[in-house]
Amino acid sequence: MSQPTENPSITNSAVTLPAYWVFQFSGWFAFAGLSYFSLTIWYNPGELNPALHTLLQSLLGIVVSHPLRWVARRSWDADTARRVFVNGTAVFAASIAWTALRLLTFTWMTGEAIPVEDWGGWTFASVTVFASWAFCYHALKYYRQWIDARELSIKSQNAMLEAKAFAQQEKIKRMHAENLARESRLRMLNYQLNPHFFFNALNSVSALVRMNDKDAATEMLARIGDFLRTSLEGDEDLQHPLCDEVGIINAYLDIEKIRFNDRLYTDFQISDEALSVTIPSLLLQPIFENCIKHAVGGSLSPTTIAMKASLSEGRLRINIADTGPGMREDTSSAARMSSGVGLKNVEERLRSVYGSDFSMDISDNSPSGFAIDLDLPLSIQHETLRAPVNA
Repeated sequence: MSQPTENPSITNSAVTLPAYWVFQFSGWFAFAGLSYFSLTIWYNPGELNPALHTLLQSLLGIVVSHPLRWVARRSWDADTARRVFVNGTAVFAASIAWTALRLLTFTWMTGEAIPVEDWGGWTFASVTVFASWAFCYHALKYYRQWIDARELSIKSQNAMLEAKAFAQQEKIKRMHAENLARESRLRMLNYQLNPHFFFNALNSVSALVRMNDKDAATEMLARIGDFLRTSLEGDEDLQHPLCDEVGIINAYLDIEKIRFNDRLYTDFQISDEALSVTIPSLLLQPIFENCIKHAVGGSLSPTTIAMKASLSEGRLRINIADTGPGMREDTSSAARMSSGVGLKNVEERLRSVYGSDFSMDISDNSPSGFAIDLDLPLSIQHETLRAPVNA
């Protein structure tokens, strides 16, 4: 008979150590107590040796019944008829062995010989005891198997519910990210259509025309058109490579450079590896918009907007800093964050996409201005061509 493959959590969980031995000892000692009060105390009242024999036969029962466990485990995966035959044979053999041991020890301890005609009654009692033992063993094992199957079913149902809940959360998370992306696009479009923006841009074009600098005026109009086309014709992807984001920022800064002339300078230092990392679309544009509004627009002195991006310790590190006037020292970080156009939107989009696996810190730049540091997990899309990084 081949050794069955057992799942320890099902077939043996209720009968392996220590539970098996708990049932074994408690059952046989209970049998000893029952035998004493129902037989020994009536047929041999006050005699020590018969009482000791009652205890000894239970100890022998523990030894003789233990191999039945091995037989039951070996035949557990067999068909029903074979299992009944094998376990029945083992029960009968154990009953004969236990009967012989009981008779020999009783005669040895009491000096009283058991008549041959009484051996049948002793054997019948042994068969009854060991058949009951086998029944209890199999009943407990089936019961434990049912309990384990029920627990497994409950765990499977819970896992399915958790999976559904997780899928629902991911769906809600994606819908939230899509809404934030649309909001960012609308914010960008609103800024472009903002009369103040066009007033300044058209004033710059008008000034160039009055100066008879038709080439510069034409170039600025072309850049305004490129910027509008970038936002209006952009695809619907929620994320794109950093190099695409840099291209959008360059188109935006090209317009502002003509507007502010020598008051706006840029310095981009982006590693080739960082250019292939995907980030949420239009994520950085509001940060640059904030720099233009509060740094360049708030000072008559030349202002530099610098951007650094590189990979470090498996993360994307982005630093955007300006040399503008900054804020007073007593201004809180919350006030600084709220003062920037779109910075709250940036943080919400990061939280929607990355959960808690990101950081966005705003601090003072040395010697003046603001600096924003982003720490994002890597998400490599595909190998992209290097975009121009200096506007």
